[in-house]
Amino acid sequence: MAHAHPHGHAHDQQHTEGEGVVEDGDPSAWLESYERYVEEQLRDEQQRRAESSSSRWPYAFADKNPYVGHADPFHQGQDLFRRGLLSEAILALEAEVLRNEGNAEAWRLLGVSHAENDDDRQAIAAMTRARDADPTNLDVLLALGVSHTNELEQAEALYHLRSWLQNHPKYKTLVPPAGPASMSHSDVVQFYAEAARMAPEDADLQVVLGVLFNLSHEYDRAKAAFRRALTLRPADYSLWNKLGATQANSAQSAEAIEAYQKALDLKPNYVRAWTNMGIGYANQGKYEESARYYVRAIAMNPTAENAWQYLRIALSCAGNSELLPACDAHDVDALQRAYPL
Repeated sequence: MAHAHPHGHAHDQQHTEGEGVVEDGDPSAWLESYERYVEEQLRDEQQRRAESSSSRWPYAFADKNPYVGHADPFHQGQDLFRRGLLSEAILALEAEVLRNEGNAEAWRLLGVSHAENDDDRQAIAAMTRARDADPTNLDVLLALGVSHTNELEQAEALYHLRSWLQNHPKYKTLVPPAGPASMSHSDVVQFYAEAARMAPEDADLQVVLGVLFNLSHEYDRAKAAFRRALTLRPADYSLWNKLGATQANSAQSAEAIEAYQKALDLKPNYVRAWTNMGIGYANQGKYEESARYYVRAIAMNPTAENAWQYLRIALSCAGNSELLPACDAHDVDALQRAYPL
């Protein structure tokens, strides 16, 4: 859903004799025992998920990192991120988590940097490590839900979006604590819709509803949710990008380009939005124009494999086969000479 894109577990309850036994006639003790049991089940499920996700989404560190040995790579990374230097911020934040593996905020910002740099797999890997360090971090759970949506991982997306509600101090009572390990899409939507009725001023709820409606391909409802969120956070560049991607998915490429442009006006070094602009033009058959935006994206992040693949397609469709060797060689300088922006 940040890009325009042309199973449940059941756990048997085993009771050992004498374990969790409550004397008759003491309902408060029974309730306390039951709540303790539910908490243990949720912790066990989170631990299983964490172990599975960490092995499935290993984080790939850069081979050479000039920030290793830096006196304060964390604050350096935060500063680089604020300045829009995402590739440099990633290196600085990697140096921080190498020396302080438990820094959840560094892992989170590293995940955000990768997502904005158009690399959802690395974003998920970093956010998974952030969640391991801080399992109830709401920003991390929301980011994981969005990135898994981008990777078309519906079960994982729903799990993290449900977890966001379960861990939110204001909305956690809406979700049954002893529910199944996986919930249906309609169940999660219902919980968020109820939360949105409780708190219409909470933009995050509208953002999640937009993500959920993208998962179910209900693009009109998704657009409406993102527009409601934008009335509350009009300067949120990532929201403009989400709206644009949803418009593109519903065959509104011209409107999508306007939304991407608003995202870039707010954050000029937003690699994902540059790539999405290219997709928007390609969807209209404007391959020369789309190539310019892909080249701009890869100039800012030469490791953006999606952009390289899209560029090769655009060059082929535009009939510029003479530039395919430069694309295959990842020759950014030659491509920038051919496609200045």
